Amino acid sequence: MQRLIRRLAAVAVLAPALLIAQGAPSHAKDGRNTAAILGGIAGVAVGAAIADSANRNREIYGAPPPPAYRPPAPFSPAGGIICYPEQRACYNNGGAYSGNWTWRVYGR
Repeated sequence: MQRLIRRLAAVAVLAPALLIAQGAPSHAKDGRNTAAILGGIAGVAVGAAIADSANRNREIYGAPPPPAYRPPAPFSPAGGIICYPEQRACYNNGGAYSGNWTWRVYGR
């Protein structure tokens, strides 16, 4: 349905330009008007192709998969202590670094 609407919009934009290009033979001698009209038509066609290509792959392939690696979730080896495996560090509930628990859990 979206493609049909886009094609109808392109025809609605391009049809008046083509009629103007054919309807004015006296101005076609210098070539500037014809070149400007053809350049405008080419610009609209390129813009429509770029706009259409933005969503094309999502319709065919779907969303990309999530990343393969996720760091382990934080855990609590004891009350009031939270260890973060990604940082290899443990902290008290107040947010202070706990060197003793970090050494116990992760070693050197």
